[in-house]
Amino acid sequence: MTTTASHTFSPAFPVEAPGDGHSAAQELLEILFEASSHSESLMATRHRTRVGGCDFDIPKFMLLGQRAGGKPIRIGLFAGINDHGSLDGVAAISRMLMQTELQPALARDFAIFAYPLVNVFEYRTATTPLEAFERRFANEYPDGDVRFFRSELRKWRFDAMLTLRTDPRADTFRATVRSELLAEEVVLPALARVGRVAPINSRPVRVRPGDMRSRLADYADGRLTAPPEVRPYPFEAELFAPGTASQELRIRGLFVAVHEILRNYRRLLAHASDL
Repeated sequence: MTTTASHTFSPAFPVEAPGDGHSAAQELLEILFEASSHSESLMATRHRTRVGGCDFDIPKFMLLGQRAGGKPIRIGLFAGINDHGSLDGVAAISRMLMQTELQPALARDFAIFAYPLVNVFEYRTATTPLEAFERRFANEYPDGDVRFFRSELRKWRFDAMLTLRTDPRADTFRATVRSELLAEEVVLPALARVGRVAPINSRPVRVRPGDMRSRLADYADGRLTAPPEVRPYPFEAELFAPGTASQELRIRGLFVAVHEILRNYRRLLAHASDL
């Protein structure tokens, strides 16, 4: 039986208030922590660390979908990296986890690892100045958050990594990916579905080089990508919401895109195993 994503929303989430992004982010995440305490499929943890004179928790959620046999497909979802305080990705991931927790069939065959707030310093002022997360990540700083994410990427060796971002100057949704096949079969159809509710770019998917040299360059630039030595390479995609659109439209578009990408990716893998 094929499960069709309905794109219905769980109860409304709070959105950010000017100058109070940290509080709004915590409200979003507390909903998930509360849901996990009563769930058999959604698990939540807080990684305690100290960086820049602040003690804080890095939130992590794992959702296990229905199993159809075999090893689950490991999916990494990332948001809140460098989005100028926007909570679009955080809210989209929160909504997705809540809906799939209520309808586990939507995540069938998947083990979803969600990190909705990678760079907490966008939402909380440190007592000492900090360089951007990407720069600290690229230079392998000994900061707690950098060490945590480097460890997670090596430990779980994700089959797919989806990063949710907001482009403050854009007026359409778009995505980047490293494979022509995945662009055509997975990401492009997902953005076409987004196009029913929000504007998408005239060239919605850009295919970036996927060779070792390009991956090493990205890793050296601090992009949150799989370590170069990891084999096989994961499916990696970045989704960009348009900052000029309304916040609800940005969240809705990212929400729909993630659901559709997961559905298309599962179908592609199923067809590949039949070949």
